[in-house]
Amino acid sequence: MSGSVYQDEFCGAIRAEVEARRGRGLKIAFAEAARFFGLTERRVRAAWHGEVRTVSADELLAVRARRVAALRARHAEIAREIAGLALELGCEDAP
Repeated sequence: MSGSVYQDEFCGAIRAEVEARRGRGLKIAFAEAARFFGLTERRVRAAWHGEVRTVSADELLAVRARRVAALRARHAEIAREIAGLALELGCEDAP
């Protein structure tokens, strides 16, 4: 992979997490995403604005792992919600 592909993936993952937290304001979203990924707010802000010039392999792997963990947690939460609604509606095919 080229450095540009790494940068795009890195920035895309950070943008997705910032966007998911943006409801209370962009400044708070930057801080929360920085804590989530273990990065500085400055690094998150640079990724948000597409100003990241280099991404180390370790940094990209850490961001990937955190992003996968977050998506799995959201998936589990949605599955629980679907199961609860299915039970309330009396659906026999509830997971």
